Amino acid sequence: MRFLFPLLSSLLFICSANAADVALERHSLGSWEADIGYSGIVRDGDTLHISGIACSGADMSVAVESCYRQLSDILKRFGVDSSHVVKETVFTTDIDALIKVIPQRKTFFTDAKYPAASWVQVSRLFDRGAVLEVEWTVRLK
Repeated sequence: MRFLFPLLSSLLFICSANAADVALERHSLGSWEADIGYSGIVRDGDTLHISGIACSGADMSVAVESCYRQLSDILKRFGVDSSHVVKETVFTTDIDALIKVIPQRKTFFTDAKYPAASWVQVSRLFDRGAVLEVEWTVRLK
């Protein structure tokens, strides 16, 4: 037993040292990010943090199509699909309109593998014309 503690302590140190050696990768989605002060995508090892993709359109259906198409394209850049999405946070200015297009949103998720999710209605988004903003956390492996 007295040998177990030093062994575990050494393993913890090695694991935490290796985790600290992994650099964050920051990927830009557009030039506006530097103006505002954020990164569109941050890769932390095998995890992608995708900032909110804001979308507008003639109605919520158009906004959903736009947001989820952009998010799907980001996943393709990293060689994964929607089954790798772990967490989704959705902000909308009209939750009732979003609820009506749930069937459309669900089509973007492979084999009905849905992420943990939170949907929040807000009075407005950063982009005044946007009605929807979706952010994802994605596990790459």
